[in-house]
Amino acid sequence: MEITPTKRQLYPDIACGFLIIHMVFGHITQHAGLWQGQQTLYSFWCSLIFFMMPWFFFKAGMFFREKPTLVEIKASAKRLLIPFALFSFCGACIEYAAKMSHEGFTTSGFIQDNLHALLMGGALESNPPLWFLFSLFFARIIFNILFKKLPDYIIAIIGLIVACILMQVSLNLPHYFGNVFAGLFFLAAGHFLKDKQFKLPILIAAIVTFIAVYAVDFPQVDMHLHQIFSGTYLLWLPASLAGIVILDHIARIRPLEKIRLQVIGKDSMTYYVLHWLVIVCASIIVKRIWPEASSELKVALYTIACVIALPLANMLYKRASKLFHKE
Repeated sequence: MEITPTKRQLYPDIACGFLIIHMVFGHITQHAGLWQGQQTLYSFWCSLIFFMMPWFFFKAGMFFREKPTLVEIKASAKRLLIPFALFSFCGACIEYAAKMSHEGFTTSGFIQDNLHALLMGGALESNPPLWFLFSLFFARIIFNILFKKLPDYIIAIIGLIVACILMQVSLNLPHYFGNVFAGLFFLAAGHFLKDKQFKLPILIAAIVTFIAVYAVDFPQVDMHLHQIFSGTYLLWLPASLAGIVILDHIARIRPLEKIRLQVIGKDSMTYYVLHWLVIVCASIIVKRIWPEASSELKVALYTIACVIALPLANMLYKRASKLFHKE
């Protein structure tokens, strides 16, 4: 979600645009309370895209370039931690304004809850999707340090082993301990497979692995919380890798360029950091105007809000960035 490929490499942006849309709609249904805990076609579709967050780490690995450690820390902090801090603060302001009139609400309790969420989950309650930026920062730094002495495939194995160990230990560790090392596995795999993934034997192996694991084990993991809901964690890692390879192949199909998914993928950072805030604002308005609105109506209204607000916010952000750079 951070590096724009060349025009000859549209497939990462096409795949990214698809996954951003999938993510936004998933969060819309989450806020609307639609289909939660129900076996529907949409829930089945979501279960197929269980490799969504691993794909973003994989992409970061594909475009990774080794740098001096201090340079990498500064560059990653600017690209990841500054948006993390800015949009976490925006989310906290929105949540505070929405809850301050609630009975029993206190500023100290609000601060305490959000600090606990940040400490344990790597993101504030007011904008939880930002955990990815926090975890990717540390995964990049660790990879950059290890890459100076170890090949990428060895780093991937290290990430896999540590992630599996952390999944098994019963310690009440912060969630990002686990998802950083799982992310390290996918980041290193992305660097190793950035070109190899498009060889026919790799694609065949990916298809066979994906079908076999999904049919037999059905692995479902919340990467943020580093918790497994079904299946085997150890199989989730290669199955996700297989899904990533398959999606990247599909994204290279030329007619998909006409759908213009790459437009969203190219500006995915803006959509990623803002979509939760837009949905929250829309839900606040809908609850005030239509308190008895059905889940289906909420989904429709939240979707309309995102379709209108997110491209507009992206356009304003681009113009503001240009003005800032000129000055």
